[in-house]
Amino acid sequence: MKIKICGNIQRQNISEVASLNPDYMGFIFFKNSKRDVYSTVAELDLLSIPSQIEKVAVFVNEKTSTVIDICKKHGFKAIQLHGDESPSICKKLKTDFKIIKAFRISNSLPQIIKDFQGCCDYFLFDTAGNNYGGNGKSFDHRIILDNPIGKPFFLSGGISVNDAKYLSAINHPFFHGVDINSKFETSPGLKDISILNQFFKTIKR
Repeated sequence: MKIKICGNIQRQNISEVASLNPDYMGFIFFKNSKRDVYSTVAELDLLSIPSQIEKVAVFVNEKTSTVIDICKKHGFKAIQLHGDESPSICKKLKTDFKIIKAFRISNSLPQIIKDFQGCCDYFLFDTAGNNYGGNGKSFDHRIILDNPIGKPFFLSGGISVNDAKYLSAINHPFFHGVDINSKFETSPGLKDISILNQFFKTIKR
């Protein structure tokens, strides 16, 4: 199981998170988010993050040209699309980047995921809420785990340190990893290293 830590915003904290050696670190480019880094990304010293950690740029309904410009400028090779982006946008971006397409889950599996099978590398399933992400709430994972899915996927939404043993026991052929965020923070964007460390020690990777 892979671990993705999303919503990183502060240089020293990013260094501490990277020292735990997660598989992915996410940076949100969405001005309505409390964890937005549009105006601060140049100060974050992303080049100091070890190369084995995949840096993921997260966007919500952003212009494709802007997505490409930001990713090329700051060295992102993976993109998470967390809005209502179409399969054609995913296909266009997939030419040069790994694509994680997020879907917000309420009570059922979205029928539209079949349209994205061939145009992205991973799915990410988050909890539907008032915001596009970072709601801190979970959904019934059986909606996903009881279905074949057909694409490697991340589980997200309200995951906490207390879920480590449960997540480690999941047996699904396409379960790729977990995306963690708000339940591991002291404030929006600032990760609690002690809680993360506990999670890393408990989770089966």
